[in-house]
Amino acid sequence: ETVLEIGAGIGNLTERLLQNAGRVVAIEKDRQFERRLRDLQKEYGNLEVIWGDALEMALPPFDKLVANLPFKPALPLIFKIVDCQFERAVLICQKRLAGRICAGVGENGYCRLSVAIGRLAEAELLEVVRPTAFSPPPEVESGIVQIRKIRPKFQVPSEDFFRQLLEGLFAQREESVERAARAIRDKRFKPRVVDGALSSLGRKIGNKPVFMVTPVEFGKIARAFWDVIGSGGRR
Repeated sequence: ETVLEIGAGIGNLTERLLQNAGRVVAIEKDRQFERRLRDLQKEYGNLEVIWGDALEMALPPFDKLVANLPFKPALPLIFKIVDCQFERAVLICQKRLAGRICAGVGENGYCRLSVAIGRLAEAELLEVVRPTAFSPPPEVESGIVQIRKIRPKFQVPSEDFFRQLLEGLFAQREESVERAARAIRDKRFKPRVVDGALSSLGRKIGNKPVFMVTPVEFGKIARAFWDVIGSGGRR
């Protein structure tokens, strides 16, 4: 099996992985760790190091992944990871973000990330990590999240379209689907598209607060918008 590590750093975890995995591919952008990682390459014959930013490259094929995610680019990197084919990923990230990844319908952290990941994977918060576990210690607690890829729970017409729609709707997460959709109408969709999609969905979904909409229902919303656009409604 191949384990991909994003952010090898000084290589402490890398060495543990090398002792237990058939092959380890480590991505690291900071050259200050080059000597240490080259030493590990000499000591172990199963390490490949890729120098660069994981966000700016195509991720190599892998079976499992380990990543300690930085704060600012964490969200796009998570989306990039879940779009890959793999068995299991273990991520260390801010506790708040970890909660959002794993949140269920109606919970405080439930958001577009929860829905998008929940369609493609099963996510579980394994542990909360105190700042003192790191050097230097961060200002907030971290969470360890396990993500297991599954077959998509439902199909969407376009992954990018689905995620853009989620982003727009969750900007008004406390509002009903109808009100949230009308709020993004002028920014993203022509009135005919919104009206046609809402008519197709019916009141049961249209009246629901966005944070109470299930992932499957979001799939229906995306399909309704897509079908109206395809029939000539235009975006």
